Amino acid sequence: MKTKFIIDAHAHTGYWPNLKECEDDLVISDKKHNINFCLFSFDGSEFNENTDHRVRLVMQIIGFEKAYDFISRYPNKFGMLCWIRPHTENNIKEVENFIVNHRSSVYGLKIHPFASQLKINDPIFIPYFKLAEKYSLPILVHTATDKYSKVKYLAEVCKAWPHLNFIAAHGELYSNHKSCMKAMLECSNLYMDTAWFDISGINAFINNGLSDRIIFGTDNPIDGVKTLDNKLYLNYFSNSISMSQQDFDKIMYKNAIKVYQINPKILKN
Repeated sequence: MKTKFIIDAHAHTGYWPNLKECEDDLVISDKKHNINFCLFSFDGSEFNENTDHRVRLVMQIIGFEKAYDFISRYPNKFGMLCWIRPHTENNIKEVENFIVNHRSSVYGLKIHPFASQLKINDPIFIPYFKLAEKYSLPILVHTATDKYSKVKYLAEVCKAWPHLNFIAAHGELYSNHKSCMKAMLECSNLYMDTAWFDISGINAFINNGLSDRIIFGTDNPIDGVKTLDNKLYLNYFSNSISMSQQDFDKIMYKNAIKVYQINPKILKN
């Protein structure tokens, strides 16, 4: 069983280990695995995580501009999420101006609580939530089991901002994902993406009526050009758990079109 299109709604560019190599890895791997459209954010980490791949921290607007330059070189193949840096930068007006001036390329905001050392329910994020609400932008939020990134904090925000759509990246990384499922059942405006989410856990979400709120994403190219060669992602491409065609299509592209307001015509280019 194949799906008509594939949208990767969680990818990155940045100095991993340098910008050109990272961008090339993303382009090459997307082409190899027939990704029709890809949403990415330029690495906006505010603190060095002591990882092997991150070698440079970049100011917010500079990162936005580098992301837009990349999109300009590959029309109709990429869209950006603006990775905000609220802990070390206070330039909400500058962020808004960028969004207004590049609206056709900006599909949402990206918040990484661990990389900003801030919980998503910290009041510092309120101006960004207001900005997202003003421009109907969904917000992709890194979730994991560390002290900053638990999905329960995101659930609080979802309840406080019912007119905003939030996506729990990874469905809470390093967990059994039950907390994410519980939060999604409580919050109709909470979605999740599949970055590092083993496909074997998808059926539990489908069986609980959540197939409309699962979005394919990969973190590509965090492990370089071979990221999508990982068996975890190959299992999605082949639909190794034999989801119905309807659910498979929703997860691989239809839900992303709905949440991120992607023009379907782009996929045919």
